[in-house]
Order: sequence, then C-alpha cells, then structure tokens
Amino acid sequence: MNTPARTPAGSRAYRAAALALLVVLGSLAVVGQLGPLFLAAFGSGQLPLLALAALGRLAPRSGSARRAAIVVLYLVGGALAAITFLLAAVSLESADARHLALALLGLGAGLGVLLAAPALLLARPLRVALARWLPLDPDVFHHWLGLVAVVWFTAMPLASLALLGGRPPLEALLEQSGSEGAAAPPWPELLYGLAWTVALCLVAVGFPLGRRLPAALARLGLTWPGWRRIALGLAVSVLMVPLFTLVDQAATTAVGTLGLATTSDAWIDRLFGRDFGLLGAVAAAVSAGLGEELVWRGVVQPRYGLGLAALGFAAMHAFQYGPDGLISVFLSGLLLGLLRQRTNTTVSAIAHGGYDLWLFLSMLYGW
Repeated sequence: MNTPARTPAGSRAYRAAALALLVVLGSLAVVGQLGPLFLAAFGSGQLPLLALAALGRLAPRSGSARRAAIVVLYLVGGALAAITFLLAAVSLESADARHLALALLGLGAGLGVLLAAPALLLARPLRVALARWLPLDPDVFHHWLGLVAVVWFTAMPLASLALLGGRPPLEALLEQSGSEGAAAPPWPELLYGLAWTVALCLVAVGFPLGRRLPAALARLGLTWPGWRRIALGLAVSVLMVPLFTLVDQAATTAVGTLGLATTSDAWIDRLFGRDFGLLGAVAAAVSAGLGEELVWRGVVQPRYGLGLAALGFAAMHAFQYGPDGLISVFLSGLLLGLLRQRTNTTVSAIAHGGYDLWLFLSMLYGW
C-alpha cells in the first residue's frame, strides 16, 4: 500500500507564509490600503534597489541579468547624483553667480568621478587587490555591485554637505522655499516602507534565489536572541539617551571651534517637532530602528565591515544633519555595530528603535 509523501517542514512553512501574505494583501485591499502599500515602494525608493538586488543574484546564471544590473546600478547612481546636485543648487541659490557656478562645477565634477569609478572594477587585478582588505570574493558579482552602491550612498550625501560648509541641505532648501517643513507621514505609510525595506534586505542576502528563508534571516542576524539579550537591547536604548546627549554637546562644541556650521536646535525642532501622535511615534521608531539596522548592520556590516557600515549609516543622514550631528550618528552606528557583533541584528534593532522611541516620546509629551 502506497503512503502519501510527507510534506517537508520547509515547504509547509513557505505555504503558511504565502497564505499569510495573501491574507494581509486581501485585508489591505478591503480597507483600501493596497494602493498606498505599493506606492510606498516608489516613495521610499526601494523598488529600483529591489530590482538591483534581484538582478545581482541572477547575474551568475544570465549575461542579460548582469548587463541589466549594471544599467539599473547606473540609473540608481545617476538619480542619487541628480538629487544631490539639485539640493545643492537650490540651497546655494542666494550665492553670487560666480561662487554658485564654481561650486556647482566642482560638485558636478566630483559626482561624475564617483559615477565613473565603478568601471575600474571591471579590471580583475583591482578586485583581487581590494579583496585583500575587504571580505569579498573577486569573482562574485553581487559583492562588487553592493560595494559600488554603498560607496555612492556614502560619498554623495557627504559631498553636498561639504559644499554647503556643513549646513544641512534640507535646512537650506526649506529656508529658500519658505516652507515650514514636510508633514509627518501617516503611521501606516511608515510601516509600508518598512515592509519594502525588509523585502529588499531579504533579496539582497539571497532569498529566494540563493538562500532559503531561515538561512537568509540568519545571514541578516534577524533571529530570536533570547530574553536576556532583549533586556540588554532595551537597557542599551535607555543608556543611549544620556550618553548621546553628551556626545551631541561635545560634537557641537568641537565642530563650532572649527568654524563649521552646526545643527541648530531650531532646525531639529522644525525637523522632528511634528505631532506624530503616539501611534506615529511608535511606527517611526520601529521603521527606523528595524529598517536601518537591517540595511546597515544586517546586510552591509557582515560583508563590508563595521567601519564602512557605520560611515554609510551616518552619511544617509547627511541631508538633514550638520557635521556635529553626523559625528553623533557615526558613533551610535559603531555602538550598534558592536552590539550586532556580540549579539545579533534583532538586539541592535531593539536598541536603535527603543532609543528613537524615547526621543520621539520626549518630543511628543514635552519631557
């Protein structure tokens, strides 16, 4: 008598996950939120990065995928360069014509060099030389694709900050436009953006093309840490509040003595002094804590190292903070990176999200 084959546990898990996804999508469709969910992929810029990650994983099997990945990479880099250039141009609008032309010419040349630099990685000897310093395989295409993206997302925002003498480009832009600041997004949109970030990070580490879901989560460090480590993450989040208050003050003093612009309290109030509401504060803390940790401590740090991950984490804030703020963010990135090394990304996300939540709640309730 033939007995039916047993369904592997992994297959059952995938079916359960697919069913849960269909239930979620169906529920969002019923309440009219399916459109905002997919629009969040465009608004957060995740869709081209998701395509880049998928093509990078397909590249070893397909020459067409490899060529398409290079095209998408340059589209992403070109878009980032254009945003950087336009922010600087608008922010410098009040400068005299000669200074404006020279500044923008220098920025344009620098961005052009950054965009052209990845072509050097086509030379294998250079890849082999770099692989002596970085934990990269010179013959694994997606390692180098990711390195180029990380370098671009680190260097380009910092370039605009240097051009403006340390003044945050968004501050200068809002002052030029006379705007009071952007309205806080509704809390569901923050969670939709987080969902796309999670999808991007899973694809970036090989799911489903190169790794199964448990292996992808292990590569990201997004695993159950145990109650003691959860308590450690919460304790670190509380200790970060007074610690980085002191770091902020020291960095502001140091940057001010160098004659550079510092991040003003008025700008911080304008940037974050919006009424999120309690749900908005929680959603903002969760989306920033988990999303940023998955990208920088989950995807980037294990491949490219603690230092580059912390620097990239700081640079992604360069449109909104001055040099003093970036010093503080960089040091917090090092702390979170060390926490990730000793525990996992789940714990660093708890610490990051908890720290952000305490700050948002203090703004919300005037503590």
